[in-house]
Amino acid sequence: MLGEVQPGDGFQPDERLRLQEGGTSLAGRIAIGSAAAPALFRRAVGRLWPEIVEDSNLRLAVDGYLVHDGKFLIGGADEARDVARAFRARPDAFLAGIDNGCCNIVAHDHDRKITVIANDPTGCLPLYIHVGRDAITFANDFPGLQAISPRLERDPLGCAELYWFGYQIGNRTIFRDIYRTPPGSILTIDWRDGRITTETWASPAPQPAPAGPDELCEVAADLVAAMRTACHRLYTPERRYGIKLSGGMDSRLIAGSWQDPGLRAFTYAAPDTIEERITGRLARALAIPLQTVIVEGDFFSSLHAPLYPKHALAEFFHQALTPRMREAGIDCALDGLAGDVLFGGLALKRKGGLRATVRNVFGMAGPSLGPDVSNEGAAEIIFNQIRVPDGTLPALTAEARRAIEALKPAALDDIAREFPNCEPGLPFDRRYIRFAIRNRMRRDVALQGGVCRPDVETIYPFLDRDVQAVAARISSAQAAGKRFYRRLYREQLPRIARVPLDDSLLPPGAPNAAQVIARILRYGLETSSFRASLISGRNLRFGRVNAVQWPRWIAFDRAFIAGLRRFMQSADAFDAAGFDAAIERARRGQPLGGSRIMLTASFCGLDKIVGKSAT
Repeated sequence: MLGEVQPGDGFQPDERLRLQEGGTSLAGRIAIGSAAAPALFRRAVGRLWPEIVEDSNLRLAVDGYLVHDGKFLIGGADEARDVARAFRARPDAFLAGIDNGCCNIVAHDHDRKITVIANDPTGCLPLYIHVGRDAITFANDFPGLQAISPRLERDPLGCAELYWFGYQIGNRTIFRDIYRTPPGSILTIDWRDGRITTETWASPAPQPAPAGPDELCEVAADLVAAMRTACHRLYTPERRYGIKLSGGMDSRLIAGSWQDPGLRAFTYAAPDTIEERITGRLARALAIPLQTVIVEGDFFSSLHAPLYPKHALAEFFHQALTPRMREAGIDCALDGLAGDVLFGGLALKRKGGLRATVRNVFGMAGPSLGPDVSNEGAAEIIFNQIRVPDGTLPALTAEARRAIEALKPAALDDIAREFPNCEPGLPFDRRYIRFAIRNRMRRDVALQGGVCRPDVETIYPFLDRDVQAVAARISSAQAAGKRFYRRLYREQLPRIARVPLDDSLLPPGAPNAAQVIARILRYGLETSSFRASLISGRNLRFGRVNAVQWPRWIAFDRAFIAGLRRFMQSADAFDAAGFDAAIERARRGQPLGGSRIMLTASFCGLDKIVGKSAT
């Protein structure tokens, strides 16, 4: 049963109750130097890995999913015992057999008096570890950690990075002395003295030379074949599958490659958007049923605020689909995480000046910086690339803004220390892709799935090792402007090649020059429609393209703004007058980005998790 935990997990009844009420799926505590057995809590999540396995003095739990040697492991008791034995014998060899995964594995070994904590190569599924003086505790969300740990204190740099980027760099969190398990790692904790040794078992695969122009047709065919294999690896007849579908590129590739029966599609949208109609047309071309959730009104209070304390983020809409998926009996939801980073051109977009803007508009890669960029030089580039502008929303007090800005050198140092982990020897753009996978994708985007648990387990075909190996053959110039993506649909997936894309409103088969012109016209359509709405004072229906309509929500949806303001106003750092003035300027047409609003809300919401404190 969901949420059932057998006695004997090592926690006091009140601790166990708080873990269950908080929705925590995995937690544990190791009392350093104590004769007491370490605690291990494993709440059932959906129907994946429903129990703690006991085998030969080993207690093991797996949180999340994994495909091991081609098999999607779903947690039957006999299967889990086989996993426990293989993992105990050679953790590194077992982990090397992961084809795809988003999981954490915890094993208390009573014979050797150690705990082994390991994860998949990406480390996408969060596991937070607190190293205290007398005990080491861990949990997969903050409420779980707070239920079993001493009072936690905020890390000012982690909080500043949340405000700037929406996530922390490396393994930092918003708390002092709490870190996330590194990706592709094995942590061994000695119960006797609390010593922790960390081994990195996963290393990036060798990067092949980019394919030449004459080889792109072969690469496109190989990528679709690899995606079909990745999808089939994730399929078992016992599970019911859904896909988070949109009018873009990534989920479209997964849906077009899925070949097993029973797939259903789910999407969210603002009212009357063109992307919603494109998604419907795509679902019809794929012959799969589609359910749409319309997002409007005070969705912040209903969607974001209740889930914010789990990971201190207020960014996503994927949880809007969870009730519909639950009603449909969906066990596993396919997500297009990582496609835009691997070969969708996202890592090539640059901020800064007219030249960068022109290159982004025309889909050009720009000059490569080569492999010789220093760690400090890379840190400056990356900081300016991932920082979300904050000048249009002065919703923090001047004191709080000064305190955040004073931490910039420390944030640059965080980035400079993380950059050496990103495939040295390759050109900067390829290393930046790895940086994005290790940070933005791992820390920020992956929580699209984290917020949907325990009702639905999100699975990620793009994390498949074979898909990533093919993606490495696509050069930056080929990925720029989504040229390769469009070619892939045109040549390999003709069934959906006629369905328009949300970024140009043209089908993938249209020439590249036409796509560029269409993207400019599409942006003009959205902008002119919004401007006409501002002039008329009415939220006009025509020309709404994106499923996410931040400018209109900010300018016209007063219920949304009111819910957001209520969430933020209790923070010591919140400047109510500055927030209200910025919203009024936005209602008169001044740009105000949705990311900045949500990251400011995340920062102000820290008081609800950590308690009142100066930055």
